[in-house]
Amino acid sequence: MRGVGFRGLGTLEVIIGGSQLPTGGPLQRGLLATLLTNANRVISADRIISALWTQPPETALGQVQTRIWRLRQLFQDGLDPQRALPRPQLVTRAGGYALIIEPEMFDLLVFDRHLAQAQALLAADRPREAVAELREALALWRGPAFADVPAPGVRVEAEVIEERRLAAIEQRIEIELTLGLHHQLVPELRELVSVHPFRERLRYHLMRALYRCGRRAEAVETYLEGYRTLVDGLGLEPSRDLREMHRAILVSDEPAEPPARPAPGWPPISGEPRELPRDSVCLVGRECETAHLREYLKSANGGTAPLVVTISGVTGVGKSALAVRVAHMLSGNLFEGQFFASIGGGEPDPHAVLRRFLRMLGVPDTEIPPSLAERSALYRACLVNRRFVLVLDDVQTEAQARPLLPAGPGCATLITSRRRLTTLEGVHRVELGPLADHDMLTLLGRIVGPERVTGEPEPAARIVAYCGGLPLALRAVAARVCARPHWSLRQLAGVLDDESRRLAAFTFGDLDLRGAVEGSYLRLSPPARRLFRLLGLLDRAQFCVTDAGLLLDVRPVAAEELAEELAAERLVRPVVTAAHGAQGLRYQIDDLWRLYARELVSAEETALERHEARSRVAACPAGAEDRGPGAGRAAAAGAPSRCSGGD
Repeated sequence: MRGVGFRGLGTLEVIIGGSQLPTGGPLQRGLLATLLTNANRVISADRIISALWTQPPETALGQVQTRIWRLRQLFQDGLDPQRALPRPQLVTRAGGYALIIEPEMFDLLVFDRHLAQAQALLAADRPREAVAELREALALWRGPAFADVPAPGVRVEAEVIEERRLAAIEQRIEIELTLGLHHQLVPELRELVSVHPFRERLRYHLMRALYRCGRRAEAVETYLEGYRTLVDGLGLEPSRDLREMHRAILVSDEPAEPPARPAPGWPPISGEPRELPRDSVCLVGRECETAHLREYLKSANGGTAPLVVTISGVTGVGKSALAVRVAHMLSGNLFEGQFFASIGGGEPDPHAVLRRFLRMLGVPDTEIPPSLAERSALYRACLVNRRFVLVLDDVQTEAQARPLLPAGPGCATLITSRRRLTTLEGVHRVELGPLADHDMLTLLGRIVGPERVTGEPEPAARIVAYCGGLPLALRAVAARVCARPHWSLRQLAGVLDDESRRLAAFTFGDLDLRGAVEGSYLRLSPPARRLFRLLGLLDRAQFCVTDAGLLLDVRPVAAEELAEELAAERLVRPVVTAAHGAQGLRYQIDDLWRLYARELVSAEETALERHEARSRVAACPAGAEDRGPGAGRAAAAGAPSRCSGGD
């Protein structure tokens, strides 16, 4: 970890510039651990309190606020301003807090990165390199996770993290057994089985390693010990895997190599999978897109290849609702089964999604392969000559989608993503734009009642205008009115008139526009995050590459890459105008995202940094893009920007 490090895979440690800082008492450590396990996400004060106390005292909120202040002081005092170290940011958001850190600053996130790289290497049939990644991941552990943090919520989280460690150990050993390293593994496996006597997979691996070393009697004794341990300790018989391994050892037919996976031939489960969420009653408009997608995907039944559609667009524009609507329309006579996976909402790992899909297809747990590549191959084989419709929702990268795509004809897949996923081959792309105002008014009436919209047409139109064509924003504010039936639409419009309250109004219950856009923001690189924040300082919606370079004090060529990164995450959008000639490519940050940028820039940039950025843009002399970093500071104050205007 470079300069600044948080360590939770053992005792909790904070290391800055090579020095270990004091982490305080149990509550202070509990707060820091809670923030770290939710790194780069906002966690509400209520959840923090629940994590720290089983029975919170009346002063719980005050104690949390005090310790948040102490953590900020710890980070500030520990950082040498003369050294360019990555800086953790403890920020306050509406109702909660977030610790913003780079992944390499926290050993748990580094552990997760190694695990993900190991899965990718396995998928590429590079087992030795996968083992090396797993060993690097496991070398980060110094003891039980958060060993010195007694907070009840942290202890629960620590058990989950420990389970991931054991799963990584089991996977590493399984790969090494396939590589013929059974002699080296026996001592380690004996120790692991002694520490985790109820972990049947470890006992299974020990039995296999002993047998391959020619130690049949010890392998049988290992089984009998496990049998007594499970029956006496838990009242359970050993699993089928253990019983079959025992039988194979007794008759000496346990193969030297892992058995080949049988061809798919399992009986189907009772009824085909029907996983689609219910069709949304809040989907209005989109008639053209719905009809187009339905007709395109209906041809999957007569084609020679599976059909894949990507639906991309800005956060909250209704991509998921459209995909689910079309999938429901295709189900029934056209397709026999449905799969649904919310990649951005809780199932980011295709390895785990494939396990669930294979179970739904009737594959027993014991016959589901361990590696991503094997699971994907088995899944594709199971779907041969089958007619399924799949929805993969909120996909962030092509690598998440590829293992889940069927290979044969007869299946149709709809993928929703904020990004365009341009490296997926042979897909049909649909770009979803903002919803038209008349459709937004229809949606508002559907939620609050059409009589209220017709009774207050002017406030209703203002509400729709503030929502920027995003159904998610409109649903949130409409739900707020429904929860307060004594409110008029004029009162709601008055709340939205106030810029300081507007963004908060678009979060109600589980409808959270700020949280959705925050996910996009946190996926950016640190320089792109800073550019997005600084855009909140501009007094206009449109900006050019020179503006971006001056805000950051970098050359335009570097600023352009960062602006394109924002555009890829749909936080800004390109605007090409012939009137600007060579400077025709500009970018626009829409009003809702600009409000979020203003929140961020006020919270995370100092007053001096904000003043310097504004001054550089205000000066903006001709030829600034050729002068490089510092050109904005050297310009004469008050010179007009040649990139001004744009709204």
